Amino acid sequence: MSIPRETIDLIRDRSRIEEIVKRYVPSLTKRGSNYVGLCPFHKERTPSFTVSPQKQIFYCFGCQTGGNVFSFISKIENLNFPESVRFLGKLVGIEVREQQTSAREKGIALLKKINNIAMNIYKQALFSEVGRSALEYARERGMDDKVIMEFSIGYAPADGNYLVSKLMAEGVLLTDAVKLGLIAPSAKGNVGSYYDRFRHRLMFPIFDISGDVVAFGGRILGDGEPKYLNSPESDLFKKGAMLYAFNLAKDSIADLKRAIIVEGYLDVIGFFQNGIRNVVAPLGTSLTAQQLDLLSRYCTEIVLLFDADDAGIKASRRALNIAAEKNVEVKVAQLPEGDPFDYVKRYGIRRLMSVVDTAIPPIEYRIQHVIAESGKFSKGKLLLSLFRIIDEIHFDSEKREYLKKIGHMLDIDEKIIISDYERYREGRKKTSEKVETKKSGEEIDYLKKCHRELVLLLLSHPELIESAMMDFSAEAMTDTTARAVFSKIAQLYSEGRQISLDRIFDEFPNGEIHDFLERGLEKSFAVERPNEAYSEIYINIKLHLIRGKIASLLNEAKKYGNNVPTELLVEIESLKRDEEKLVTYLKTR
Repeated sequence: MSIPRETIDLIRDRSRIEEIVKRYVPSLTKRGSNYVGLCPFHKERTPSFTVSPQKQIFYCFGCQTGGNVFSFISKIENLNFPESVRFLGKLVGIEVREQQTSAREKGIALLKKINNIAMNIYKQALFSEVGRSALEYARERGMDDKVIMEFSIGYAPADGNYLVSKLMAEGVLLTDAVKLGLIAPSAKGNVGSYYDRFRHRLMFPIFDISGDVVAFGGRILGDGEPKYLNSPESDLFKKGAMLYAFNLAKDSIADLKRAIIVEGYLDVIGFFQNGIRNVVAPLGTSLTAQQLDLLSRYCTEIVLLFDADDAGIKASRRALNIAAEKNVEVKVAQLPEGDPFDYVKRYGIRRLMSVVDTAIPPIEYRIQHVIAESGKFSKGKLLLSLFRIIDEIHFDSEKREYLKKIGHMLDIDEKIIISDYERYREGRKKTSEKVETKKSGEEIDYLKKCHRELVLLLLSHPELIESAMMDFSAEAMTDTTARAVFSKIAQLYSEGRQISLDRIFDEFPNGEIHDFLERGLEKSFAVERPNEAYSEIYINIKLHLIRGKIASLLNEAKKYGNNVPTELLVEIESLKRDEEKLVTYLKTR
């Protein structure tokens, strides 16, 4: 459903950003006309997170995250724009009455309803006669009835038409169930013939953050392949962007500021059954950047706890490669044997949590892994591999500590290994000096830069918009981002609507333009003399166009040799006088 513009504006006006942010940032204190505190989106010791009550925006100078009050709620609660409006509406006591549901939204709601029907059919089957062996299996594996109910675990009978017949009895169109991967058309080619896609499997519903069923994972009972079968991706289910049990774990993750990532459904369930709820798992794929981004909004530490086998080691290494660029501390916990589910059954939750609590940083994990495989390398190659890892450490004191550890692990004297590393580093320095080549940075389009600065200035200082409507046009802007924002400003201006930086975020709630606006927030805190800034942008654009025209005419004049037409010379001279006036004006300001 769409939310009326009037409701959005009313909620924004009622939601003072400094009051909303204070709920999440206890350190927020008034400093001059703004508020400053520790950023909730990245780890920092010195406050760089700023809120402007006057402009109703926030910006972090550390991680370059910013926006309006809806953007803040979207990021901190991991909600989309409509959800953030509803969330704030409840917070400030404004009822959100939505307009007519679109056809797509109706379709999404129908698919969720069908998944919910299927989940209940599977649950009923598990606790019926047909599911007796499946329920016995679940209990024998160590799951109690309480956790089975909490995770809504069910059973897909071996009968290939069990779900099909139940869905038909519920009045579900089977073509819709096909879209969700619950059933499939019969390969025999019989018109209107379908069969259950999940058969003789323990069924694990997968929920989105709101608690709606979006997919299923089915574990085979007995022999058969694949061991785990997941729903295909659909309009509801994007497995690379979701995590198993996140809807149940997110509050605990936020409270503890730590997320534990395990490999499978049962591993998650094993933790929950023993009272540890800040645990999630990927959905049949390697850990993705999107999943790490999701978790980083809720916690400052992520512990990877994968199985103690080759596949688990490879999964940890892949995850660390992705996590290297993320603004969250990632550690690796290493099980001595088996998987977390079996480990907790055998040794108890205290021993499992001691493994989690002694998780090691990525550098140490990589060093241990390289040394564990040292039989494949000569001593020289082994040290080179280790020195490359040490090179990634920023502080020399930390490098020295890790070199000591390596020396101890390889039984090499501390002084010798430090000396070897210094020679290695010196050799790399000389090599890089020989092969270093000049890299020309990407040439910046000057007009693009100016037009982008212009629209950011107008949004921060709407009093300049009237002049800009006479001085500039969207059609003359070659940069698509600046043109889109300027066009929106012109539209809102012509409609007589209020224009400000915090409001424009509502027009571009995501995508490249939203990212541009977010990055540009820093400038909104820096401009002290907006009128002078506007004049400077205007003059610099004029100068750039004049100089371009002069260069073009001079190139044209070369064609005539000594017989350049008088009117061409006059035009060039006139443009040069205009150029000189503008340059003089800039110098005397």
